[in-house]
Amino acid sequence: MITLTKNNQTKKVSTGYSWKLLLFGIFYPIARNDFKGLFIHLLIACLTFGIGYILIVPFTYNKAYLQRLLDDGWNIE
Repeated sequence: MITLTKNNQTKKVSTGYSWKLLLFGIFYPIARNDFKGLFIHLLIACLTFGIGYILIVPFTYNKAYLQRLLDDGWNIE
């Protein structure tokens, strides 16, 4: 877990494999308000007929989400 801060707000972000994404699918990025990630993962799912969403996306989602937050101005605490 990595803790991020921005404007007196705190977020805890997991690293590594995303079991939640594997179990909850597209609802997990929606719950995190990560619509850019949702679009990218839906595109991968469509291009690979869903296989990439099971085999690739759970391994890369947390790292990509963390990078998007850092690019948005969140800082590692």
